[in-house]
Amino acid sequence: MQNTQTLPTPPRLWPWWSTAALEEVHQLLESGDLAGAAATHPQIDACEQLAGQTLAPGRPMLLCDSGTSALETAYQALRLEEGAHVLAASHSFRSTVTAMLPTGLIPVLCDADPTTGGIDLQDAASRVTGRTAALVITHTWGRPVPLQAARAFVDRHGLALIEDCSHAHGTRWKEQPVGTVGDAAIWSCGTWKTVSGGKAGLLSAADPAVWERARVLAQPKRRALNGLADPRLRALAVTGAGHNRRPHPVAAVLAADHLRSLPDIVAVKNERERAVDALMAALLPNLAPLADPPGRTAGALYKMHWRARSADAVTVLVDVLRACGIRAALPARPLHELPLFTDPDLGALLGLPAALHHDPDGFDGTRRLLDALVEVDTRDLYEPLFGPDPYEPLFGPDPYEVALTRAAELIERRRDR
Repeated sequence: MQNTQTLPTPPRLWPWWSTAALEEVHQLLESGDLAGAAATHPQIDACEQLAGQTLAPGRPMLLCDSGTSALETAYQALRLEEGAHVLAASHSFRSTVTAMLPTGLIPVLCDADPTTGGIDLQDAASRVTGRTAALVITHTWGRPVPLQAARAFVDRHGLALIEDCSHAHGTRWKEQPVGTVGDAAIWSCGTWKTVSGGKAGLLSAADPAVWERARVLAQPKRRALNGLADPRLRALAVTGAGHNRRPHPVAAVLAADHLRSLPDIVAVKNERERAVDALMAALLPNLAPLADPPGRTAGALYKMHWRARSADAVTVLVDVLRACGIRAALPARPLHELPLFTDPDLGALLGLPAALHHDPDGFDGTRRLLDALVEVDTRDLYEPLFGPDPYEPLFGPDPYEVALTRAAELIERRRDR
């Protein structure tokens, strides 16, 4: 596409942090106290307390070095039997499933609801066997799985429930915070998540015994021992269980900075997402937005999605949007299409349990969900585009309006050829 103007590149994308947080990080560097191995640590303790108050009121919170390690810790702390089956959506982030493999658990992939993107609980029910021990739900793209339905499902089948809330910081389903119905719940606080410490994760649990086991599994001796009531776990904490998943104090400072501002961060992002939705509807009316789950009463979408008329049309659209400066892409492929699941013996190369073979034609809902879907990265929607130190746009006051107007013109020209 010759002579296509592009948007100016902003100096950086989310995440960024307050001046106060950066100064606190500098003080940590100056002090040399970066290990976070003491029984108590002011920055780590403060982040855990704030996370519990903000994300899962009434539940204790454990900071880990990543969301993936928090997930693996959760699977272990629930004491699911080795070789047990765990139901998970094929339409999910890979770590939701791969974190269970080192613990000897076997993922059983389930279909997705094509309208909401969440796990299809009716399909999941058809995959329950005598070996099924748990259900993990992922609130993918910030689109919550109905909490009461998931809880009723596991109670009916006698299963444990794990919530992966990595895309859903501050999200609520019918006013209930995600992460508060599962037996265990985790949040990634890495990369460009809404709450980011660069690389960190959070774990909460409903049962204090599960949370205590998680401490021993994830934390070094002194931090694990602090607050443990079970004398047997205290004896184990002296040696640990062979893991070191403790967080970095710098990550704690940065994640806490976002937790303090989470309501404002989400409000601004929602405002910007609504503006982009309105522009898309006005300038590219042939695109249909992926409907928001009707029960979502708080939180912002982690990524935004619209559906084109066909697979061919979506490929062209993504190319045009990218050429005009919009951070567009096709969604990641579902798990059942990836080598770990198409080649059941592949995991043996790493000593992992063999994944169950999954019929590639058995995920019609997932196929319909992802069919002709265009995804837009939202890392430039966390703050107003023009703040105290704005970058100069090449043309116009709103880069999205300029870019989408240009994209609509290019698509119209292609139709006229």
